[in-house]
Amino acid sequence: MMHQPKRHVSFLINTVSVLVISLLSTLAPAYAFLLFLVFYMVFFYIVYRITMRTSKMPPLSELGAPLYKEVNCVKIAAADPGLNKDLSSQFKFLMVTLAISLLAVFLYPLYNGLAGVYVIFYLNNATGNILLSRFINYVTMYTLIIIVLYSVRWAVTKKVSSVNLIIPQNFAIYRKGVVINNRNFIQASSTLCFTVNKQRRFIEIQDKTSGGSRIRLYTEKPSTVYEKLVEVGFNECKT
Repeated sequence: MMHQPKRHVSFLINTVSVLVISLLSTLAPAYAFLLFLVFYMVFFYIVYRITMRTSKMPPLSELGAPLYKEVNCVKIAAADPGLNKDLSSQFKFLMVTLAISLLAVFLYPLYNGLAGVYVIFYLNNATGNILLSRFINYVTMYTLIIIVLYSVRWAVTKKVSSVNLIIPQNFAIYRKGVVINNRNFIQASSTLCFTVNKQRRFIEIQDKTSGGSRIRLYTEKPSTVYEKLVEVGFNECKT
């Protein structure tokens, strides 16, 4: 199931990222800003990959025959009158997230212009080691940038609801789980549950512990999909 990284995983990623980029910036200060931009993109790519990770798909020979298969998800989704509103909310949140990410590009020169030079100067006087002074300065700067970004994101998400809706083109239900788009496998677990909307003809699978993505399965037969999901071990979300 696609999910958000756990808190300790996010903390570890952030800590390692800050230390690595600080070390690289210390060794090559002339390219510090370029290194920051490259590392920033790589960092978000890693987080994206972790977020979008699913269980390893078993071989088709082990899955057996599907209990139910839906190939017209896109056609059914196009007839959903409420989909545009859902996608609009998702687009709005994505734009807010992008704006917050771009904030880091402005925080970098702002810190260097207001504090960076003075921090290095006083640290160098105290330690007598310019490399150590630069390293501590970069660690301080990148830590502050992350804190500011997370704080702004937290404040904004209080006002703008977080939506990460995934709509597969097709899906199939097997006894071992659900396969979406012929490649992503979702295995039933105690952390997953689903909701049903028969009027709009879809079922959404979500992680009830960490939030993360909502996988919306559009189908001609929501009642049948409901029965098959329960049969393979999925539970309906409790309101």
